[in-house]
Amino acid sequence: MSFAASWWSALTPTRFRRAKTEQRVEVNALHLGAGAPRALLAFALGLALLTVTSAASATSDARAASDPDLFWGSFAVEHGSWTLVTENDKYFAGTDRHYTNGFKFIWLGETTLHRSREFLKRVANTIPTLRGIEAQQRYKVGLALGQEIFTPTDIATPTLLPNDRPYAGWLYASMMAQAQERDGSLLRVVEVSLGVVGPSALGEAAQNGWHDVIHVPHAEGWANQLHDEPGLMLSWERRYRLYTITVGPDHILDVIGRARLTLGNVHTHLATGFMVRAGWNLPHDFGTDLIRPAGGGMANAGRARTFGAYTYLSAEGRAVARNIFLDGNTWRSSHSVSKLPFMGDVSAGFVLAWPRFQLTYTQDYRSKEFRTQQHRDVFGSIALTTYY
Repeated sequence: MSFAASWWSALTPTRFRRAKTEQRVEVNALHLGAGAPRALLAFALGLALLTVTSAASATSDARAASDPDLFWGSFAVEHGSWTLVTENDKYFAGTDRHYTNGFKFIWLGETTLHRSREFLKRVANTIPTLRGIEAQQRYKVGLALGQEIFTPTDIATPTLLPNDRPYAGWLYASMMAQAQERDGSLLRVVEVSLGVVGPSALGEAAQNGWHDVIHVPHAEGWANQLHDEPGLMLSWERRYRLYTITVGPDHILDVIGRARLTLGNVHTHLATGFMVRAGWNLPHDFGTDLIRPAGGGMANAGRARTFGAYTYLSAEGRAVARNIFLDGNTWRSSHSVSKLPFMGDVSAGFVLAWPRFQLTYTQDYRSKEFRTQQHRDVFGSIALTTYY
């Protein structure tokens, strides 16, 4: 699903409705009008919370009240990147089921505790997983906006399908902090995500709006989707560069391990995995990533000095305690299925890296996630990054 077209369609859901579906269009338009304010309110509350937290840290210094540059200086960055990630099961898979579409728009900026003393220093000193010797760290802060859409296999049936996963959308904003060892051996990530699951996540409008653009039938079962529920996730991840081969100053192969803990009412799981990269002039970063907690774009100031290209193979296993998109709503009765306690992803792809841009394509193979699932899932991921 195209990011721009999907959201343009979501905001104008009646533009491409055919006459024979006029009545349904009116219902969707009214539903969107009621749901959009709730989604915007969720984002506003999240951003307000982040702003208040940052402002509270700044005001703890008596000088903050008289020096406005002190607050804005707390967000000073030396280098930065913008990344757009789009994932869809149509990308070289040709399906339209389960995790069917996702996007994540990410800003990531590199800074130092000296330049960001009123914000990042407090974060680094408060969160144990980010603590380290300041002179040996490269710190990054980031913001992200994303959406994920889930459907059952049979999207032509309007009635509830008890043996297949629920319809669901997840619309969220995230804030992240990273600490990377200057020798490139270790990356530590903390991410908090706040958003909404349910009709206010605009999953129905985004999917069916895009289906109107490409003239394919609607997904008919969205009346059975999960109810509105605010979502909160906290994720901690570490990535280790385990092995490296260099030729002169250039990396041609490395092995990166990772481990992650995610807690929240949307996802709660433990995960571990690895990535093997091989190519020419590998960027001095910790590899590309899928849309997931503490992931979806790890681009940083370790960008390629000259053109580089590489392929990679990645695998991750998860022990799953909660997945709202399978378990259903937390506080209300809703459709749900019996999830499997363990699942995994195997991914392969390639990266083309320039000093100012990076293009990534990934094909992911995901194991079954619930007991009545008939087939494993496949989807593609495209990421475009620009540096400044």
